[in-house]
Amino acid sequence: MNPKRKPNDYSVGYRNDRERRSALALVYPIFAYFLVCQIVNMLVGLLPNAAQIDAVKRQGMGSLAAFFVLWFCFIHGETTESGEKRKVFTAPVSGHLAGGVLMAVLLLGCAGIGMNNLIALTELKQASGSYQTVEQAFYSSSLGWEILSLGLITPVAEELLYRDIVFGRLRNMMGRSGAIVGSALIFGLIHMNIVQTIYACALGLVLGILMEYYRDVRVVMCGHIAANILSLLRGETGFLAGLQPGSAWFLPVTVILLVIVALVAGLYAKNFKKD
Repeated sequence: MNPKRKPNDYSVGYRNDRERRSALALVYPIFAYFLVCQIVNMLVGLLPNAAQIDAVKRQGMGSLAAFFVLWFCFIHGETTESGEKRKVFTAPVSGHLAGGVLMAVLLLGCAGIGMNNLIALTELKQASGSYQTVEQAFYSSSLGWEILSLGLITPVAEELLYRDIVFGRLRNMMGRSGAIVGSALIFGLIHMNIVQTIYACALGLVLGILMEYYRDVRVVMCGHIAANILSLLRGETGFLAGLQPGSAWFLPVTVILLVIVALVAGLYAKNFKKD
């Protein structure tokens, strides 16, 4: 039987306080996520037409399967203090939530473009062979499959893991600041290459601030989706082609976007609800 959960309370899913504060509470869901992805990838490789299923489609299938495993193993069945089942996707949609989704889309869109521009000013992409391998693999499918897999399914699964489960458990262990910074670092380091680590850590901080403020994973899911889809459109369609290194607008726009993100995220942090 799952313990009851108070509204906005992250202390859920543990038998006792010792377990709640154990580092293993972080390891279990992360291990489960990647184990499922690996199993799905292995099973897909056994199919007769495995050669026709590219890395993008495999990523989508693995993330979708991992989402359901995380849901049923770590979230399904949680109850609130009143004894009602915890609602995630079926919770009422309010004006506050709608405003949060809009702000997340705009903020993460600006952060994604700004961070990509900032990284483009360096030689990190050229110096990281592992990043080039990942980039080549994840731009190997059609735009439709890339948007479905990398722009929709994967962000939803990752936010369920990093901003719902991992963030909540870190918050119990380390408090608000520890949860925001810790979930961002884990999210970045798990990508295993310097380019994606820097990018994901920066966006993870913004996502963590939004998660703490709205306490609704749907908000950060929408923000992550926006950042990924913008990145895909930019890479595949020439969207924002005029915003390339060396152009007159490149540096001013990059600085403006990152300043906007920093200021808005700072305002959110300043107005955190008291525990």
